[in-house]
Amino acid sequence: MKASVEWLKEYSDMDVDSITLGDKLTMTGSKVETIDQLGNDIKNVVVGKILEIEKHPDADKLVVTKVDVGTEKLQIVTGANNIKEGDIVPIAKDGSELPGGVKIKKGALRGVESCGMMCSVGELNLNVADYPGQIEHGIMILDKKLEKDVGKDIVEVLNLREDIIDFEITSNRPDCLSIEGLGRETAATLGKPFKNPRKNIDEMQVETKQELEGLKVDIEAPDLCYRYVATMVKNVKIAPSPEWMVRRLKACGVRSINNIVDITNYVMLEMGQPMHAFDINSIEGKHITVRRAKKGEKIITLDEQERQLDEENLVIADDKKAVAIAGVMGGLNSEIEANTDTVVFESAVFYGGSVRKTAKKVGLRTESSSRFEKGLSAENALRAANRAVELVELLGAGEAVEGKIDVYPTTQKINQIKLDVPKINNLLGTNLSQQEMTAILEKLDIKVQNDVAIAPYFRMDLEFVADIAEEIGRFYGYDQLDTTLIKADTTLGIRNKEQNIKKKVKEILVNSGLSEIYTYGFVSEKDLELSNISEEMRKYAITIQNPLSDEYKLMRPTTIPSMMQILATNANKKNQNVKLFDVSRNYKNSKQQIQEGEVPLQEEILTVGMYGEDVDFYTLKGILENILEAIGIHHYQVEKEIENASYHPGRCANIKIGKDIIATLRRSSSTGVR
Repeated sequence: MKASVEWLKEYSDMDVDSITLGDKLTMTGSKVETIDQLGNDIKNVVVGKILEIEKHPDADKLVVTKVDVGTEKLQIVTGANNIKEGDIVPIAKDGSELPGGVKIKKGALRGVESCGMMCSVGELNLNVADYPGQIEHGIMILDKKLEKDVGKDIVEVLNLREDIIDFEITSNRPDCLSIEGLGRETAATLGKPFKNPRKNIDEMQVETKQELEGLKVDIEAPDLCYRYVATMVKNVKIAPSPEWMVRRLKACGVRSINNIVDITNYVMLEMGQPMHAFDINSIEGKHITVRRAKKGEKIITLDEQERQLDEENLVIADDKKAVAIAGVMGGLNSEIEANTDTVVFESAVFYGGSVRKTAKKVGLRTESSSRFEKGLSAENALRAANRAVELVELLGAGEAVEGKIDVYPTTQKINQIKLDVPKINNLLGTNLSQQEMTAILEKLDIKVQNDVAIAPYFRMDLEFVADIAEEIGRFYGYDQLDTTLIKADTTLGIRNKEQNIKKKVKEILVNSGLSEIYTYGFVSEKDLELSNISEEMRKYAITIQNPLSDEYKLMRPTTIPSMMQILATNANKKNQNVKLFDVSRNYKNSKQQIQEGEVPLQEEILTVGMYGEDVDFYTLKGILENILEAIGIHHYQVEKEIENASYHPGRCANIKIGKDIIATLRRSSSTGVR
């Protein structure tokens, strides 16, 4: 989650720089990945006005210009062909610095002195899409109204200076996938009061209606859709968003589209509630239904890709068709267009598991789905809808229809947890009083009444005493916690017989010059074929219902393919001498087809693989004999193995105790041993 520091300042009085803020937030649990300080890498670049343009005397493709930079007039040679006299352009003066560490110095081009450089959009590390009318390969032409700013720093004139913090948000904190949530964390971290700029939204009273200008909403799947709020805006005026909104969206990594779409994205970033806007004229029968998709139902999403759905997927539909994949993306058939007159804003909350499965099925993970899949508060949906209407009026984008539709079949439960002071102190190793704990919790909007901590609606992750202890611990300061010994009764842990044998075997292998490897328990059908696994053994390979990929489709019935893969990789990388061992499991079911609820048979196997000039069959045999000697096995037989198709006939031996085969050794057809 990217957050503009300037935007975060709306929520608290910030008295530290961005670097210090990042350090403090990391210490309270909001891990900071990066801090980008935009504009700091542009130095000594000013606004200039081109006064004269003349042809270069010795180069057809160059021109010599005279540029006013406020304090002086500079001669600059350029090859740009999109400039003319009177243009306002960014000028990098002698000694200036550009993004990427580029330094500009006075020089000569084909014998003519050049005292600087005119800059393109790319050279200032800006995006052409954010500056309409600019071209990618050419000088950046500024607005004529900036003539009054000639000689001023381009960073200040274009408002390029901005600090952006990128947070790694854990899956249990969807509230922090919003500026509001991060603002609350920032205020608590800095010990400042939380300023709620949306207080008017929280107190807003909007009449609930069954219909809105003829529009009706029904939820047919209340187990997958907890709440659906619809508001309407008439006389919509589609236009570009104001600069302040575009700037904030851009800081969070979202591209501006138009004022209506930008409002939905802005609310999502600000309040953490994804929204969607429909063109009312695309809603057949003016009837929105939240239902499971029909088998084989298809929809073309806003990215112009056709998606096929099934009964497990949730859709937003009208009387004839699906108009959106719930929580993932809207349909192309209901998108906002230049001639859209009336818009319906959707603010709904869906079951996270359903959204996650749907996004995976259709191969489409969006900013919206990434939030829904973590579980959002149904109480936030109405706030977001009211905020969207407020922004419409602020931007002059239309006229809000009075009232709202609010279908709320599954009311959110507010968690209440006993504030068990002794238990919390025992967990943290602290000696805090109830008053001290309460003071910390109330900074996070966690109210304490009669020894009970009441979680706010946006903190659905707070369920147990341990959760409350974590909140207290991170704001008390993990670095302030004393080191203490465990107070509970403990017992001395010792290895059992099997663990001692395994330890001894590994020590012998390592002392013999082998390196231990770890392999996956998954293989592909191709791996089994390449290893010449018998048809009988392949029948016992267990097929995974939801494999990570075709390469991991089967649970391996033997460890041979895994070892062969590692050996092949080493050989391909020209490693001349390789000695490896792996202690892991194979998986199979004696019934050939594992039933639901059953656990496959698992055998722990030692697999050794080696090749090189200094190893042969007897190297492997000697290592095995050392292992058997160490674990107390002195009587065994060595028999020739000719039946196993995975091994080279005539170069393979079984080690047996009675009728049981405890090991198999083979020499490959090439130099070395497997």
